[in-house]
Amino acid sequence: MKRKIVSLILTAVMLSSILTGCGGKASEGATAESSKPAEETAASEENAPEAESADDSEASEPADDLSGTLSILSWYDETKAAPVLEAFKAKYPNVTVDFQYSPPVADYVEKLSTLLYSGAGPDIFYMALENREDLIKGNYVEDLSNEPYMTDGTIPDSVKTTYGADGKAYSLAVDCWVGGIFYNKDMFEQAGITEEPKTWDELLEVCQTLKDAGIQPIMDNCQDAAVNFTAPLYGSEVKADNANIVQDIFEGKATFKDTWTTPIAMWKEGLIDNGYLTADMVGATGDEVVTAFATGQVAMILSGSWNLNTIDTINPDMNYKCMGVPGTDETYYCGAINVGLCINSASQNKELAKAFLEFAASPEGLEAQYKGYGGFTIADGFTPEFPEEIQEAVANVKAGKYYIPMADWLSYTESLRLTYIQSLQDCMVGTITPEEAATRLDDKLAEVSAE
Repeated sequence: MKRKIVSLILTAVMLSSILTGCGGKASEGATAESSKPAEETAASEENAPEAESADDSEASEPADDLSGTLSILSWYDETKAAPVLEAFKAKYPNVTVDFQYSPPVADYVEKLSTLLYSGAGPDIFYMALENREDLIKGNYVEDLSNEPYMTDGTIPDSVKTTYGADGKAYSLAVDCWVGGIFYNKDMFEQAGITEEPKTWDELLEVCQTLKDAGIQPIMDNCQDAAVNFTAPLYGSEVKADNANIVQDIFEGKATFKDTWTTPIAMWKEGLIDNGYLTADMVGATGDEVVTAFATGQVAMILSGSWNLNTIDTINPDMNYKCMGVPGTDETYYCGAINVGLCINSASQNKELAKAFLEFAASPEGLEAQYKGYGGFTIADGFTPEFPEEIQEAVANVKAGKYYIPMADWLSYTESLRLTYIQSLQDCMVGTITPEEAATRLDDKLAEVSAE
């Protein structure tokens, strides 16, 4: 019942997949526009989740001391951003927001880069794992280290580490996302599967059992660097044994070939060579994958928390759960701190921009972002109750049982991400081997570091 309550709250703002994680990812998963008008997004307040909410009288009190126009380039479309924009407008009625949206990841990064390089950047924009290095090194973002929400404990240190450098914080991120294997409990039961697989071999046995029962075991388009099999396998098989392995790679003490060949080979030999994943899936869109799962065409998909409401909208009675990707000995999930708000260092409206970020870090701002974006809140001031399907995943991600390469790669993140995805896709269609896929990352690192 708790899931259905939360689903009703989020339906008006989460009708399609976004991500990752890092937020919504069009090129790495796919994003789709909602057909509901933005004004409907605030209609479900009577069904608000059990949570530590903002004080209504304080949240609704307007501030007349600021006026002007504030420009925003958003990672989230206008429907999803509506609760935040409406709450900010209620607090600052004399501030007009010039809202622009570009779908993540590649389109967003490219558009923001073009605007900033041309000197036409918005006052506020989002920092993602994929563009943090360029934004920070290029001095495009304002230092937020001394802002109250960064010093009073509202924002956890993990945000400052993820989106900071040299002890400075440059982005206000307030939530995280989690992901893993979404599985249909009823299909598992139909095939006689009574327990979640605890090891990689058990997962392969589950796939065969489903296939023998006439059920398509799994579907994945291999377009997402944040939500896939190889990232959590890297966490369980490699990172769990050496927390500093990625630093070793960037310092020349280890290679991608040495460390990534094993998880890629486990994925390729286990799922692709056995026919559970097929080359034709590479061309499927993220929406097609999620729809296939929600309509009972496949038992398992790789997905994240942002797709909960999409699934519930398509099939409100679906019985499903998010589990991790089991490795040899440990199970890891997908997950990361979500994208965060930044202030353009060249903005002519920094007072307005700072007011927007202060609002975003306030209890009412956190609640509005939860309603709109659906990530699980890590900032202090608002604590929602999360849907039951994802609760175990949230607990494991909070405990550190997750891995996302973009948060770990020290430099050249976007170049490596693109190489990573292309290599996995080529591996999936059979044109290269796992070892060659891993070696490509070494070649790319050597290429970009020499520039």
